[in-house]
Parts: sequence; structure tokens; C-alpha cells
Amino acid sequence: MERSGSQKFLLVISIINIVFAVLGILAGIMGVLGGAVFGAADPQEVASTVAETGVTQGEASGLVVGVFLLVLLASAVELVVGILGVRAANDNQKIMPVWVLAIIDVILYVVGLVIVIVNGDFSSQGVSYILSLAFAILLFWVANNIKQQAGK
Repeated sequence: MERSGSQKFLLVISIINIVFAVLGILAGIMGVLGGAVFGAADPQEVASTVAETGVTQGEASGLVVGVFLLVLLASAVELVVGILGVRAANDNQKIMPVWVLAIIDVILYVVGLVIVIVNGDFSSQGVSYILSLAFAILLFWVANNIKQQAGK
């Protein structure tokens, strides 16, 4: 069976998704561990890091862990979307899980972007979240095209 242009594009996007999901999972694990280490560190050594911010060491540690747990969750969803996308690129009748998870991916990146903006980290992380959100929207658009072609 010949793949449509959307299915070929989905295959490329899915493979890219898998690669970045694995990298995101590794970064998320390192971030969670880093936040946990920060929370367990000697308070005197950490004092200069949180000095005059009005944030306690525990709150800062919790925030770091929370953000990286969101990265882990988004990366896990991306990995599943990538794997299911490769499957749907071969059979357009299997597009519904990709379509649903693409919506979830978009929502997670919007939430992540809001958190980054609220925390004032936009200059360091904002571009990454915007690119990831754009990629998730692109994935949703392609999945929606395939869904319409499949008649679902």
C-alpha cells in the first residue's frame, strides 16, 4: 500500500519524536535527581543560591523536581506518540491514538510554557517550549489530516 504524503510526513515526525523523547527522558531524570540533591544539600551551602529570593530550599527543590517531572511526563507521551505514529504511518486506520495523544502533548507543552513564564525562566527555556509546542501542533495537524483521509 502506498503511503500518502501525510503518512510519510508522520513517519519522519514520529522518528524525530522518538529521538527527542529519549533525550527528554534522560534530561528529566537528571533534573529530578538534581532537584532532589539540591533539596538534600547542606542548607549553609545552598543559602547563597536562594538568598533574598523569599524561597526556601525545600520550595526551590520542589519546584525543580516538579518542572522536571513535567518534562518526564511530556517526554513519555512523546515517546508513545512517536511509536504509535510509526505504526499509523504504515496503516492510517490506526491514527486515533496518535490524534488523541497529540492533543495531550499540545496541552502539556502549553502548561509547561505557562510554568516557565510564571517562573521567569522564559529566557532560558521559553524557546525550547515554543519549538516543542509548535512541533506538537504540527503533529496534531498531520494526524488530523490522516484521520480525515481514513474517514474517522
